[in-house]
Amino acid sequence: MTDNPETIYDPEYIKSLFDKMSKTYGLANYISSFGFTERWRAACLNNLPSIAPNSVGYDLMTGMGEAWGHILPKLNAEGKLIAVDISPVMMQKAALHREKVRNRAVEMVQCDVLNNHFESNSADFVISTFGLKTFNDFQTRVLAREVNRLLKPGGSFSFVEISAPKGWILHGLYLFYLKKIIPLIGKLFLNSADEYRMLGVYCQKFENCQKFATYLMNEGLDVTYKSYFFGCATGVVGRKTKK
Repeated sequence: MTDNPETIYDPEYIKSLFDKMSKTYGLANYISSFGFTERWRAACLNNLPSIAPNSVGYDLMTGMGEAWGHILPKLNAEGKLIAVDISPVMMQKAALHREKVRNRAVEMVQCDVLNNHFESNSADFVISTFGLKTFNDFQTRVLAREVNRLLKPGGSFSFVEISAPKGWILHGLYLFYLKKIIPLIGKLFLNSADEYRMLGVYCQKFENCQKFATYLMNEGLDVTYKSYFFGCATGVVGRKTKK
């Protein structure tokens, strides 16, 4: 696997990477984070400003649909969750998940979220859990613009991502986790440390959600920055103001 900054953020590279990790990604991610990712995901979605039961929203970088259990109970038969991911194999896993939950409120779309054909002002809410790290700075700006474009006036959003904590002790443990634990998990689950090592590369380069918060504010959105467990995860939550 390459660490070339011009390559690792290429959509085709991202698609291939997550296709390869799809068989083990959910369990490996849960184990390697000692279960904290699920807690942070729940906190992120609990922080989402209240939505009406008939809301329509997007789950960007949906992965295998890990966030659905926190959103679908809030929707009625008229509500809809549009799950978006670039990886076709991840989407296959998500489709199996949809069959298990037997919920027709989930519409699945396999595409690059930065190059989509969704209608402007079509979303009552936009969510994403642990999908920000695979964007470079320019792509993050584009994503902020897309969030603003998709949201209806008054619509809400909430995002979370693993981040670099403050303080030398936690930061040192964080680097050890990225460089040693994640590749080891990859070796155990996928018989290859390279793909999971790349997750560490992405996390280290991403740092936290502060820049994303700034880009969202630059788009005119109301934004609150969130920090979880001393900064080991960070997020943004807010609304598009009504005009």
